[in-house]
Amino acid sequence: MQTNPSQLPELLERWMSGQASEAEKEAFFELLDRQGADALAPHLRDAWEQLRPGPVMTDVTKDAITDRILQRPQSAPVRRLGWWYAAAAVLALAIAIPFGYKYWKGKQPADVAASGAHDVAPGKEGAILTLAGGRQIILDSLGNGLVASQQGTRITLQNGSLAYDAADASEITFNTMTTPRGRKFQLVLPDGTKVWLNAASSLRFPTAFSGAERRVEMTGEAYFEVAKDAKHPFFVSIGDGTDVQALGTAFNIHAYEDEPHIQATLLEGSVRVRNATGSRVLVPGQQARIAQGGAMTVLQPDLEQVTAWKSGFFIFQGAPLRDVMRQLARWYDIDVIYEGNVPDQIFEGELPQSLQLSQVTRILTKVNIKFRIEEGKRLIVLP
Repeated sequence: MQTNPSQLPELLERWMSGQASEAEKEAFFELLDRQGADALAPHLRDAWEQLRPGPVMTDVTKDAITDRILQRPQSAPVRRLGWWYAAAAVLALAIAIPFGYKYWKGKQPADVAASGAHDVAPGKEGAILTLAGGRQIILDSLGNGLVASQQGTRITLQNGSLAYDAADASEITFNTMTTPRGRKFQLVLPDGTKVWLNAASSLRFPTAFSGAERRVEMTGEAYFEVAKDAKHPFFVSIGDGTDVQALGTAFNIHAYEDEPHIQATLLEGSVRVRNATGSRVLVPGQQARIAQGGAMTVLQPDLEQVTAWKSGFFIFQGAPLRDVMRQLARWYDIDVIYEGNVPDQIFEGELPQSLQLSQVTRILTKVNIKFRIEEGKRLIVLP
């Protein structure tokens, strides 16, 4: 079948819908080999969103994808991971159909090497809810319905999101949602504000808002879509006298204790970031970065990179190895140990968070970093 680059979007759509013929499937792979992932970039984000929540990739399918990545000749600089890996992950979801297909030009799943004996699965949706009296509820495996009731406030779980209904609240108490390493979750606060919590994070909040302001406390990383209420400003307290004030807006806060900076990034609306050294009002696209000493600077980051975790991706842009490893440690719930000197390496590119840890490290070996995964969720970085 004769193909040209203009056919790529159509072939991608037919492949994902299960309507592609054998000839079209072969043509699709041929175009991928000729054009590379850059040709797919404009179409993959929409494809990813359409497929989520899609069929779950088996370990065999993920290994097939990883093998294909590793076999592809390097035409870009060796440090760039690039769009090909995200593209492969999206296509893997489409490939995972009931009757299977001879993956990647005839390679059967049975021919793909299995992962290491001590592999680590990626993180997933889940959290621990601590009620006012100290009772803890593990949300990972609960079904839809009522989770708890506190002084008239009803807490319900619906399709992986926790929601608070404070219409009949007779008393205000405080709850804390915690996401351990390897978990992330979302909730809707009593005022309608939506919050997404990244791995190894926590949010403390009232079961009903009253008074002149709405205030919550957090650690780790969270994305907020604040319900508009000009008469009751919304505050996020981060610690060390730092808070973010918003009226009705969308923003991301990155405030892990093991990171060198606190980062507050505004996507929509306006926020005021305050600490002991002063305050700054941000406009959309700006980020306030606060160093450990309290000094605040304003930058214009890549917003896609800032919120990649919410969409299920890692995006690295000029990231040193230790930065990359901290992200992997939180998502895969692992301990990272360095044997000898830390390699002086910078990473660029994107990876889906759905891969097994061994598959991520196999891809990272393309930039000359050596790893070993040991039992007990230990990742050893070798000199």
